[in-house]
Amino acid sequence: MHKPISILLLLFLAATAQTLAQKADIRGVVTDSVTGQRLPYANVSIVGTARGSVGNGSGFYLIPSLPPGQYDIAATVVGYHRGLVHVTLFPGKSIDVNFQLVSQPIENQEVLVTAPRKRELSEINTSVHVLEQKELKMAPVSTQEDVFQSLKILPGIVSTSDVSSRFYVRGGAGDQNLVLFDGVKIYNPFHALGIFSIFDPDILQQVEVHTGAYPASYGGRLSSVINMSTRDGRADHVAGAANLNFLSSKLQLEGPLYAGSSWMVNVRKSLFSETFKRIVNQDVPVSFYDGFIKFTHQFKQGTKVDIDFLGSEDVLNFAAPEEPNYSWRGNTLLISASDLVGDRLFANVVVYNTFYRAERFVKASTVATPSSSLIKEPGLRVSANLYTDSGNLYFFGFEFSFPIVEYVLTNNVKSTFDLYSEFADVTGWVGYQAKYDRLQVDVGGHVDLGALFNGELGWGAVQPRLNVSYLLFGNCRAKASFGTISQRSVTVSNEDDIISIWDPWIKIPSNIGAEQAVHSVLGLEWSFLDHYSATLEAYHKHYNNLVVYNRDKVDATEPDYISGTGNSSGVELLLRAGFPFADFYAAYSLAWTSLDNAGFTYYPRYDRRHHLNLLATTHLLKDFDLSARWEFGSGFPFTQSTGFYDRLNLLGALPGPFELETGDPYLSLGAKNAARLPSYHRLDLSIAYRFVLFGSVKGTIGGQVMNAYDHKNMFYFDRKTGERVDMLRLFPTATVTIQF
Repeated sequence: MHKPISILLLLFLAATAQTLAQKADIRGVVTDSVTGQRLPYANVSIVGTARGSVGNGSGFYLIPSLPPGQYDIAATVVGYHRGLVHVTLFPGKSIDVNFQLVSQPIENQEVLVTAPRKRELSEINTSVHVLEQKELKMAPVSTQEDVFQSLKILPGIVSTSDVSSRFYVRGGAGDQNLVLFDGVKIYNPFHALGIFSIFDPDILQQVEVHTGAYPASYGGRLSSVINMSTRDGRADHVAGAANLNFLSSKLQLEGPLYAGSSWMVNVRKSLFSETFKRIVNQDVPVSFYDGFIKFTHQFKQGTKVDIDFLGSEDVLNFAAPEEPNYSWRGNTLLISASDLVGDRLFANVVVYNTFYRAERFVKASTVATPSSSLIKEPGLRVSANLYTDSGNLYFFGFEFSFPIVEYVLTNNVKSTFDLYSEFADVTGWVGYQAKYDRLQVDVGGHVDLGALFNGELGWGAVQPRLNVSYLLFGNCRAKASFGTISQRSVTVSNEDDIISIWDPWIKIPSNIGAEQAVHSVLGLEWSFLDHYSATLEAYHKHYNNLVVYNRDKVDATEPDYISGTGNSSGVELLLRAGFPFADFYAAYSLAWTSLDNAGFTYYPRYDRRHHLNLLATTHLLKDFDLSARWEFGSGFPFTQSTGFYDRLNLLGALPGPFELETGDPYLSLGAKNAARLPSYHRLDLSIAYRFVLFGSVKGTIGGQVMNAYDHKNMFYFDRKTGERVDMLRLFPTATVTIQF
């Protein structure tokens, strides 16, 4: 009885194995036909079927387990013409099919709506925005183009001033943003005073912004991930660009070195200090530079190797002897390699070393004291994607780094303290992406092994991540995300500082342990009529173990910092419309953030209740672009001055009469951040004209008007003088760029 059944089972297994052996994969990379640049997140599909794949960030795609036959394979990327290749697939023989796509003219590209729809990441995850280089340049900016200034149009991202690129995401502090540059952490991504970032948009291919509940491959910061990917240099011919604006100059060169390789050099240098004075409304003698070098080689067998160097330096030298001088210097060197390992495992390896040093030099100041901050971090990051027969995806990886964090400070009584930490930062992650008809799931976990082994988190080091997406109808999706995240290093800064100059990093004290946050997000995303899309999200974040000042410290033996908590909730609406002649964008946020310091609850300075951004870009004429941005924000919290009183010094008490002493006036403050500044709004305009000088030499002339109707947006009151200080007033600028 059992023998016939066994024979039938063996025959079935043999037939199944033979069928699987006959199937094969189609895989390859998608590149730009002119520059050779790999194009990430391309949609690759088999014409006439539902089979297909979405490329990864390295331009690689894989369509698994196809039966033998002839196929038409199509590849599409926003901003490029569709590529089509006819192939014949033989039994058990996987083939490589590479696409070289031809770019479309700029005026025919629809940016805002289609770009986020081109990748599977946005279908599964909530709170993610992907900005390509042309999108980073859409919003008007003062003087030079800046990556972080462009991010401020996104919902959930706010800045407390016009003159700073520093930003806060969904109620998180400024040091809770993970800034990645080709996969490597950047500790100080700003130039002096935070006015601009150290990243020129021209070196970037895209920026991936996660504002909450991010995937398992990210961790170490509580609020957001800014993942910047650089582009390769041109592989077809030598090209260059030079730019001059009211603040700085820029030179960029790129081209091929030999077959399969390319290089790029980009340098910016400040020139006009008077512009700084206009922007910050103070005499700030700042000079800076930043530079980027990249070498890329593509081997014939498919391995791609990149070598990157990013460096920056800022100097702030005041003429007055009572004012301290400052310097900031940082650089990052990385080597990365990516390739298909075996048949279906795509791996990326990054070896890096990052360095940052900041110093404060005291000349004749009686208030400021010498100080310095140092960070050295060598590391290794390995990530991999494993493709399955069903088209689902496993992803996993790990990162080892060994940071040295040192903060040296001298207090007012000339005692010097050295806060030195040297530790292992070890993390790992694993996840699984799957699609079941209308349902898509991304489930995984991130493990902070360093915090676990050091006893800083316990089981809180094991951090689950979950993203779920369900297709309701058409292109309308309901989404939900959840995740827990930890952070082991923070900046020592005063959140009440109007403009932060000094932000040294420290390892969180052992008596507090790592900071933690729990993210929960619900969302609805709908694309309709080919030109429109809407995204609605509600989120909640609970912070635990936050590093806060010990307000009740009395004795020197008591800790300077204690553990606090916080909560942030909000609703965000994002509307987009894209046409060949114009793009429109609207983002609104309603948010609440509060912090609890040992029972004392208050709103942090960056808590903004209402925030609205409207952006329109038109290209009605072939060589003209016109952009307008209007921003509105309700007032930020601040602490009111309630009065002055005379505080006795009793300097003549022993010995001598002191009964007639009047003392010194002392400021009395009200409840912390209990009042609100007036509402903020302004209109920014920009225009750009492109022209041809001769041959392949082209030029662009641009003009910007910031705060076009000259609204007086209040920055702060000077408590000593009672003077009102406003943010940036009417500010026209111009820029010229020459390219060849």
